[in-house]
Amino acid sequence: MRYLVALGLMAFLGVAQAETVSADDPLLRGTIYIDLARAGDRVVAVGDRGHIIYSDDDGRTWRQGETPTGVLLTAVCFADAQHGWAVGHDAVVLGTRDGGQTWALQYSDELGEAVEDAMDDEDFYDDDDLYAYYDDDDFYDDDMSGGAVDTSGAPLLDVWCDSRDRAVAVGGYGYMVETTDGGDTWKLRAGDLPDDEGWHLYAIEQLDGEADTLFIAGERGTLYRSRDRGRTWQRLESPYHGTFFGITSSDPRTLLVHGLQGNVWLSRDRGDTWRRVTSGVRTGVNNGTVLADGTIVLVGNAGAIMTSRDQGSMLSLRFLPGRQTISSVLARREGGVITAGAGGVRVLEDVR
Repeated sequence: MRYLVALGLMAFLGVAQAETVSADDPLLRGTIYIDLARAGDRVVAVGDRGHIIYSDDDGRTWRQGETPTGVLLTAVCFADAQHGWAVGHDAVVLGTRDGGQTWALQYSDELGEAVEDAMDDEDFYDDDDLYAYYDDDDFYDDDMSGGAVDTSGAPLLDVWCDSRDRAVAVGGYGYMVETTDGGDTWKLRAGDLPDDEGWHLYAIEQLDGEADTLFIAGERGTLYRSRDRGRTWQRLESPYHGTFFGITSSDPRTLLVHGLQGNVWLSRDRGDTWRRVTSGVRTGVNNGTVLADGTIVLVGNAGAIMTSRDQGSMLSLRFLPGRQTISSVLARREGGVITAGAGGVRVLEDVR
């Protein structure tokens, strides 16, 4: 209720537009950003120490949003131009109803003693170790999940939303939460996943062109599919038993899952069968997007950018100068892409 009252007051009084951040500001170039999403014509980026920035000109200039947390934010999703969610460490969920200018805390689940003991590593979620977090492939293949009793403190790693009322977030140790009332309440749903072993869940994504078909991908080759918009899930036979970081779909026939050690796998039958696609890299492939002309763009560690013009059958490879890790990529309306990662946010007008 306080969340609704606060938002009502902001709508009544008006929310002052933040000042534009200069191109050389450390907020842009010196901050690690993990994910990007589009809120109508606006682009929103989330990342280290609770930072959220937004752009209304396709990534040329940015402003800083107001957030109530300092934890690492790992993913963001918008249902429309105004309503969205951001998630991160300590199972934090933030909600916005003004396109990302201001955010309110909707849910969190701080670290419990049982997980601290199970992890036995006080620096596991230290924001100062983020470069290692995204550059060390061994991080994702450790054996710290699979049955921790207390999942409090686990990071939420991705979020999917289909309306201003409903969103589903997934994360470490099989953590999954859902809201059906715009974020006023959240329900734990980890127990709804069949054969759940508590592995980290890194991505949740909709099959492009099929609103009811969703996929979850994660650690140890974990793959789930839902044909009813996430209400029930089926465990899929995985082609790979390492970690998947992301899911990219360009049409109902094209589904790519990608992750550890350059692994990219393609399915033309909604996840029933898979074939490996040569990526040309041996480091993590983190995220993907689809351009207006149908070109698929995947990004990863060491500044890797992979493109496909044949619906994922073949990938061509290039690297960013400086080879800084790219954690997320988003197609620009004006052509090219926006990237987020260890080098902050950047516009690449040509990814060929």
